Amino acid sequence: MNPFVGFRQWFSRSLLTQGLAATIVLHSISACVLLSLFLLAQRQALQQQLALRGESMAQFLAQEIQFPLLVGDRAEMQRLLTAMSASADVLFLEVAGADGRRICAAGRTDLIAAGSAAKQPGRRPDFIEIRMPVQAPNRDRLLDWEDNGGSRGRLGTLRMGISMDRERWRLRRILAGGVGVILLGLAIMCGAQYWGLRRLLQPLAALVGFAHRVGAGDLRQRAPVARADEVGLLAQAFNHMVEQLGETTVSRDYVDNVLRSMGESLIVVGRSGRVERVNPRTVELLGCAEGGLLGRPALSLLAESEAPPCGTTRERTYRTCGGQAIPVLLSSAELRDSRGASAGFVWLAQDVRELKRTQAELVAARDAAQEANRSKSVFLANMSHELRTPLNAIIGYSQMLREDYIGPQQQSVAGDLEKIERSGQLLLSIINDILDISKIEAGRETVRAQTVEVAPVLADVCNAVAPLARQQGNRLEIDCPEDAGQAYVDLPKFRQSILNLVNNACKFTENGRVSVAVNRLRDARGDWTEVHVTDTGIGIAPEHLARLFQPFSQVDGSSTRKYTGTGLGLAISRKFCRMMGGDITVTTAPGAGSRFSIRVPAAPPMSPASRREA
Repeated sequence: MNPFVGFRQWFSRSLLTQGLAATIVLHSISACVLLSLFLLAQRQALQQQLALRGESMAQFLAQEIQFPLLVGDRAEMQRLLTAMSASADVLFLEVAGADGRRICAAGRTDLIAAGSAAKQPGRRPDFIEIRMPVQAPNRDRLLDWEDNGGSRGRLGTLRMGISMDRERWRLRRILAGGVGVILLGLAIMCGAQYWGLRRLLQPLAALVGFAHRVGAGDLRQRAPVARADEVGLLAQAFNHMVEQLGETTVSRDYVDNVLRSMGESLIVVGRSGRVERVNPRTVELLGCAEGGLLGRPALSLLAESEAPPCGTTRERTYRTCGGQAIPVLLSSAELRDSRGASAGFVWLAQDVRELKRTQAELVAARDAAQEANRSKSVFLANMSHELRTPLNAIIGYSQMLREDYIGPQQQSVAGDLEKIERSGQLLLSIINDILDISKIEAGRETVRAQTVEVAPVLADVCNAVAPLARQQGNRLEIDCPEDAGQAYVDLPKFRQSILNLVNNACKFTENGRVSVAVNRLRDARGDWTEVHVTDTGIGIAPEHLARLFQPFSQVDGSSTRKYTGTGLGLAISRKFCRMMGGDITVTTAPGAGSRFSIRVPAAPPMSPASRREA
């Protein structure tokens, strides 16, 4: 056997071993990373301190050899270098003239030429090289007759090598101390982890023994609950599971009681495709004794001779022993034994005869309601025709009396006649709207599409709405160039749709702006003409958009509403636009105004052959 495989098996058996190993690895890695970062930072700090110290020493020595270098006193310079090289940290010293030639040196002269790359047999000395320029003295320190040109000249260069042996020794001491601290901390943490894991795993070992005893069939066992943490909760869950297991070990009589109480038909089909068990509801539904159903081919009970796929519900027809067909909703599920192998199927069926009868009644009620709605529309259309005739007479006679028979001295009578005319016009507009919506719902409205110019239609609509805009204090703007294009529409319906939108915009806007704009659009379905009516009025709340285009529906349906109307204008406009092959959309927000957009075909629809050629 492979030793590595054996070690893995032994290692995987013990949570204590795994926990300790994970703790040791994690803490070791963390400690090594932290120690490395600390040593790196400490090394840099020591190097910086050594460099600062060397620069201070070099600066001091450069000041001392300034005058000997100026006067050429080589012996004095050699004395100063020899005295400074006596320091244990100084490896070498060299003074070079302004031309770079060496004047004098002291210490490890073998390292001077190689610099920081110097090598010795068996080791490489680490040191820091410092170069310090030696400047000429200030003017006030020279003789009066000497002229330095107004600037300090460079007399030469001082090179100093500072040994890093002491710093390496300090780092080794820090490393040794850090390793000792890490090992001590690791030992303490491993001990604490071992104690905690042992304390945690002892109750788990007791639970393992308890589970083995329960698995052997002793359901009277209860796990000891000695702690209030997760282990104690696990023991409580084990005890609850054992109690539930004892309660759910039910008898056959209990199962039979459950099957008898079911309101649906249940059939158990074996692997051979024959009926193995049924519940009383199945016997009642099929009108057969239980003995006559057991052992019978299950598909013989279905008029379709086909069961639904597993996990689905389909409508099927049961055939009773008397030959009657019973519609049912049949669900099929696969039955598996304790080893997971297929043991047959379970059919669950619900009688839908009452549902079918209710559905038929609903369809009949829907058809009756649709017929009643058509009759209502026909009645309204006929009544609207009957009402328009006397209204036109009232309006006509009021206009004739006001224009031909009322003089300047009868202004009060003229005002009354004007009110009669306005009321008649309003009532006529309402009747026309009712007539239009009734004709549309009755299917008696037809579309006579033609190619029309959009600009004249908009001008006609804006002229008609201008008095209302002035009355509301609104500014009416039209963005319709002369080449605005054409639309393939029913002209009266197109004009009325735009008129309804502009009229609504002026009605629901006070001291604001109402604009009408036109643009062309092309997509995969063809060319379109769009008319946008935008206002700065009250806007519409999102919860009211669903019934915005419903007949006889208004945003404010209360009896005290400020704005009057029948609520038919938008419904008629949308129906007209859809009849012409287009639609109406709206973009709005409360207090921010609304934008209604009409989209209609810009040209006659192309035939399939013409579209392929295009």
